[in-house]
Amino acid sequence: MGRRRQFLKQEEVKGNILKAARKVVAEEGFQGLSIRKITKQIDYSPGIVYHYFRNKEEIIEALVTEGYERILAAITTVPRNEGQPEAEIKVVFTKYIRAALAAPEEYKAFLLNERPSILVKTSLLDRGIMERSRTLQALGEAIQRGVETGRFAPCDPELTAQVIWTSVFGLIIKIIIEGNIPPAQIDRLIEQNFKLLFSGLMARKAQEDL
Repeated sequence: MGRRRQFLKQEEVKGNILKAARKVVAEEGFQGLSIRKITKQIDYSPGIVYHYFRNKEEIIEALVTEGYERILAAITTVPRNEGQPEAEIKVVFTKYIRAALAAPEEYKAFLLNERPSILVKTSLLDRGIMERSRTLQALGEAIQRGVETGRFAPCDPELTAQVIWTSVFGLIIKIIIEGNIPPAQIDRLIEQNFKLLFSGLMARKAQEDL
């Protein structure tokens, strides 16, 4: 087998293992994941799984990275809005909410998990987090831009970014947990969430311009 074909085969097997693991996590959460349950989903022996992943923890970390990156990918294409950073922020988080709600069990399993190896990737509340999180950095930069242009009242960009993100996170989790919320009501909740957030963030003159 050629080197490229061998590589593609390995990637296929690895992908199948993660696909099976994702199915188990979606149904039972991370606590229900096991090598045995993964092999039950696919026609692989435990030895094959251990060839690609040292243990269950490594599989979980791969799922977290893949799943959360997929959700974050939804917001990377939002264009920069120089004149109205609040509009940019609203578009970013609306897309983020939609992506999270499209994969509710994955989102809940990732973001509510307390494993240290997962918290390293999902933590947002530490002081100085903007230096380590590109998503918080992008949000903080948009907030700083708003302050510098007079759209936003003076504030701590990092702290404000953290509050906005946790507010959105709380809304997503409540929608997922309560379930069966009509789409029209979800739209109203998203709109009101940003209306209240921006009423505290925007400078008085900018509010008058809205």
